[in-house]
Amino acid sequence: MSVGIRMIALITVIGIMVSVLQIIIWRLSKEKVFFKYIPTIVLLIVAIVCVIKAIWFSTGMEDLAYFITALLTFGVLVISLVTGIIIDLISKSKRQDYI
Repeated sequence: MSVGIRMIALITVIGIMVSVLQIIIWRLSKEKVFFKYIPTIVLLIVAIVCVIKAIWFSTGMEDLAYFITALLTFGVLVISLVTGIIIDLISKSKRQDYI
C-alpha cells in the first residue's frame, strides 16, 4: 500500500472518530453551540504547535515527523470543521421547521 493511501486512510479513520465525538458533544449540549467546536480548536492548536516545533525547535529528522503530524492534524481539523458546519446546518433547519 502506498504512503499516500495510508495517510488518507489514517486521516479518514481519525476524522470519523472526531466526528462521532462532535456528534456526542452536540447531543449532550443542545443549546450550547460553541462546545461542538472544541475538538476543532484543539486540533488547530496541535497543528500550529507541530508546525512551530518543526520549524524552530527540532533537531535531526524530528522536523519531518512534526511536519507529518501537522499534516495529519490539519486533515482531521478540516473534517472536524466540516462536521461542525453540517451539524449547525442540520440544527438550523430543524429549528426553522418548528417555527
